[in-house]
Amino acid sequence: MSYYTKPYIYCPLCAKPLVKTVIDNQLRSSCSNCSYIDWGNFSLGVGGVLWNNEKVLLVQRNHNPGKGVWTIPGGYVNQEEPIEVAIEREILEETGLKAKPLSIIALRDRPSENSFEKHDLYIIFLMSFQGGSLKGQKEEVSNLGFFSLEQCAALQIPQLTLKAIEVSLTDTKGLSGAGDLKLLSSLSSFYHLS
Repeated sequence: MSYYTKPYIYCPLCAKPLVKTVIDNQLRSSCSNCSYIDWGNFSLGVGGVLWNNEKVLLVQRNHNPGKGVWTIPGGYVNQEEPIEVAIEREILEETGLKAKPLSIIALRDRPSENSFEKHDLYIIFLMSFQGGSLKGQKEEVSNLGFFSLEQCAALQIPQLTLKAIEVSLTDTKGLSGAGDLKLLSSLSSFYHLS
């Protein structure tokens, strides 16, 4: 999700005023006192498609944006954690289930249109069920469950979630585009694009 933030006026490292400098043909804020360069605002999120007995795990969001919408579990990556740890944590927090990532199946890349919005990158994993009992995190999830494809058709589900579910069922390999969603399917291991 992109949201508005104020640009830095002072260097976050040494507190000196930032100046505008052309770096790599882009006007960027930088510090003339230390090595800091503001490369932009970024947001990294993860989601996981988890199948069990031919049904996919979905959660109903309990807050905005998208309150009431059904989607795959996921959330933001913490600064200090690898993406595969983030998706395991998010699924456990939101659903009570343990899952391991098998592959990256899709990503959504939304560059910002101005310096106040964040560049948003969302990575979707195909997950392997490892155990646990369904129990929703009330702050984030109002309902959850495993649903067949037919049941999914009756739910309020964003296009991104539907595409991720669809691509998780295919055997094609490679990268294809669908708007701002890039689909990667049936990858044999992390980060391997065959």
